[in-house]
This record gives sequence, C-alpha cells and structure tokens, in this order.
Amino acid sequence: MKMRLNESQALKLKHKDKGYEVRDEIVRGLVLRVGKKAPKVWEVVVQQGKKRRRQRLGTFPALSVKDARKNAEAAKESARTFTMVDGPKTVEDIFEAYKTARQSQMRTWHDVQSVWDNWAMERIGHVRATDLTIHHGLDLRAHISAKSSPLRAGSVIRYLRPMFAWAADEQLIDDNPWARLKVGVSATSRDRVLSVGEWNAVWQATYDQQYPLGPFSRVLMLSAQRISNVAQMRWDEIHGDVWTIPREKVKSTRPESAAAHEVPLSRALAEIISEQPRLGPYVFTTKGDRPISPGSKLKKRLQLASETSDWRFHDLRRTAATLMTTGKVLRFIVERVLGHTDSSVTAVYDRATYRDEKREALEVLSATALPPKSDDEAMRGVKRL
Repeated sequence: MKMRLNESQALKLKHKDKGYEVRDEIVRGLVLRVGKKAPKVWEVVVQQGKKRRRQRLGTFPALSVKDARKNAEAAKESARTFTMVDGPKTVEDIFEAYKTARQSQMRTWHDVQSVWDNWAMERIGHVRATDLTIHHGLDLRAHISAKSSPLRAGSVIRYLRPMFAWAADEQLIDDNPWARLKVGVSATSRDRVLSVGEWNAVWQATYDQQYPLGPFSRVLMLSAQRISNVAQMRWDEIHGDVWTIPREKVKSTRPESAAAHEVPLSRALAEIISEQPRLGPYVFTTKGDRPISPGSKLKKRLQLASETSDWRFHDLRRTAATLMTTGKVLRFIVERVLGHTDSSVTAVYDRATYRDEKREALEVLSATALPPKSDDEAMRGVKRL
C-alpha cells in the first residue's frame, strides 16, 4: 500500500490480525510497518553497494512523519557514503553476538544460556531484530508465568534484558526495546531454615536419586556452596582435598576484585566426590561435556520423598550455615566457608586462607547433621545409571 502520509493518516492506520506496511509516496524507501500490536515502526530501505537492507528509524508517533522523512534521507545518504557491516537479522543473531562478547566475562553466563535455551529461543529467537518490541517481552513474561511461575518469569527477563542494552550500545540495534520492561514479581527475602529432622529426611531422600542428582544433592548439602557452583564443579577444580572455585564463578558485587574460593573437603565430601564416575570434565553430568541443571523437578522429588515442604535449594545453604554456628563454629569462619567477602579494614591486612578452620567447620556440619548410614543406605548411595 502506498500513501502520501501525514500525522492524521498515520494515526488512523489500524492494527490487524496480520501485519502490513504503508510506503510513503514522498520519500522513496520510507515504510511504516503496522503490526498486530503497538507501536508502529518506521523503516527505510537503504542501498549498500550491491545490497539493499532495511534500517529501523524509530516508532510512530514518537517519531513524527516529518522527522521520519528527514531521518530516512539522512540514512540513505549515510549508506551511500559509508560501508557498514550488516547487523543481526534475528534476535538469535543478537544472542550469538552477545555470547561471543560476554560469555567469558560473566560469572552467571550458565544461567543466561539456560534461560535462553529453555524459555526464550523458541519464543523470540526467530523474531527479526528490527521488529522486536516491548510487547515481545511482555508476551514472554506472561508465557513463563503461566507455564512455571511469575518469579521464574521475572528471572528470565532479568537475565535477558541486559542483552538488548548491550546490543544498543554496540549499535547492533537502534535502541533498546526492553528498556522499560519491568521484571514483574521479585524474590522476597527468605529466612527458611530446615530443622535437623527435616535436614536428615532430605539427606535420606537423596539416596533415592541416582547419579548425578543424588550425589550432587549430598555435596550441595555438605559443602554449603551455591547450587550453580556445585552443579558446575569440574574435576580440574579438585586438588587433593581442596576444591577451588575459580574467581570467574565467584559471586561478587565487584567481579573485578573477586578471588578464587577455596573449599577444604571434609572426609564425607571427599568420599562422595571420589566415588563419582569420570564421564568428562564435570563431576556431575549426564552428557559428559555439559554440567547438570538441577531445578524444581529434583526439589519436588526430594520434598515428596522426605515429606518436607516450603524450601528451596538456597535454603539448604542457609540451613548448613545455621547448623555450623549451632555446632559452635565461629560466625567469622562460617562466612569464610560460604565465600562471603570480608569488607572490613582488617581484611586488607589479613591474608590467611583459614583452610584448616573451614575444613573443621565442614566436619562439624557433617557430624551435626548426618546420622550414621546403615549398610543398606551405603549400598543405595553407590548406585549408578
């Protein structure tokens, strides 16, 4: 459809079940795309050498008809003057570029990759980069809320939203379409601590889970480390009876100053880890070259088998810390076990590793929380897939 566009006519263009385009009769190549939902998008066709491509100018009515024509002429002139690199064609292209640039720098990349693979790829991966709007984000958030939970939907948006800010900064897209997209429901602070009875019941339930989930759950409980660090544990991070979590995996508000975190293994931890099969670089894996991604299904199975409820995996870490302090371990040492940063002035001068003290604290955790295993339980613990 061609039209001598003005403000009134552009406003009257209605959204339909199938998107359509209106070509401006004044400026050749200027197009107003009208999708199924707002906003209406200005694009211009520019010539680059032997190739033609579309360039997004902005949205109507934020960008008026008059200004759209000016910007279109400027874009065509710029394309004639400069040789530009073709930008990403789809949101999947943006993700791959983001991965190349940011994967090695982000401690949380495993989580970004997971939410992309499990939730976003199928939903928005095929969308043209120039067509992406905030409505795609709202649709993705609603879809995840219905399929899983509003909390998970918020987490997915939180992990993916920076990608579009990065793409805009790198001029891969004209602007960040998700800049005003809200996360929605946010996680609230929790203080859930399992009782010793609940802790022991969950421990017993882990023996109903075969490798890798059963041993993973036991290491998670006895190490008091974050779930992502345990799930991504590598054989080359284990040196004798010390597990060293690399600095790039250590959670920190200042990643540039983060340091590797040593976890001295208690006797029980060392035994569990040594019993696992070496199927690849990761201690807990099903495919050899990739770590596991434990989630709500494992948690529900453990809760059902242990007859416990209302806890999350991070609550196990909080419970482990509580069991150590009730076992007379100094809170300062518990903080070192957890890998929390000491921001005091003394920390600038105190460079001790507290390796022995941390190992003793984890021995206290084992002794306080775990009842002796029967022969039958020990046999179930070494079952393999």
